[in-house]
Amino acid sequence: MLKLAIVGYGNLGKSLEKQAKKDGETGLVAVYSRRKIDHSLWRPMKELGKQRDFDVALVALGSYADVEEYADAIAPLNTVDSFDAHAKIGEYKAQLNRLKKDSLAIVSTGWDPGLLSLARAVFGIGATSCTTLWGEGVSQGHSNAVRSVAGVLDAVQFTVPKPDALELIAQGVTDGKLLHDRICYVACVESDRENVERQIKRMPNYFEGYDTTVHFVGVREVRALKERTHHRGQVICTGEGFEANCTVQLDNNPDYTAKIMLAYARALPQLLADGYRGAMDVYDIPMKYLASTSTL
Repeated sequence: MLKLAIVGYGNLGKSLEKQAKKDGETGLVAVYSRRKIDHSLWRPMKELGKQRDFDVALVALGSYADVEEYADAIAPLNTVDSFDAHAKIGEYKAQLNRLKKDSLAIVSTGWDPGLLSLARAVFGIGATSCTTLWGEGVSQGHSNAVRSVAGVLDAVQFTVPKPDALELIAQGVTDGKLLHDRICYVACVESDRENVERQIKRMPNYFEGYDTTVHFVGVREVRALKERTHHRGQVICTGEGFEANCTVQLDNNPDYTAKIMLAYARALPQLLADGYRGAMDVYDIPMKYLASTSTL
């Protein structure tokens, strides 16, 4: 049985635990969290890397700052993560490759980046345009980024396609910043609101350049909004004489991300046996390690 540790115990960490319990091929041995949690498998984050009684660490930390903060600690481990800052994936892989020697990190394995990245690669063959629409749904990574802003007590962010997004795509618009709205619901001290809104809207790779609206609400309202777990993604590729469309519709974003991460975790031992080392993303790993069937 594959022994797992979960690093981070937010929504994704809890989904990873739930999905692992349903999986007869894996067993959970540790849950690492900066907060002391009421969990029989809890270990403090400062202990990460000191015990090697697991085969794979499932990293469920926020991509905005947390993953990079703990890069040194997780580097010796075999890991699977869902790092979702598209513009920084190359930099993140390079950082891990500088640190790693004999271990393997499989990065950015969610549904996007991840599965929809594969859709863009496959359906982009021969295409002159390949565009992605996200939402409406809660973005786990963007919400985490907002919560990292000084003064924010809690926050959640929704990514919403513009009402005329499909029409804009038909007209040749491909820039995601022109196709989406970012809607933030933020709880903070009233005196901090102006500074918090300014920091959010200027955040590179997350909100800078997007039409971003910040609503200031109470902690209870944020907590209620965070219960909305649905999300959606659509890749639209067009070329001379063809259009390819791939859609992912999710009732529960973290649950589906957890299922994908577990699939890569199950593949990791064979990847190690076959000589794979360092940091790899979904473009680097042949589908034979993941496919549930050998039939093409």
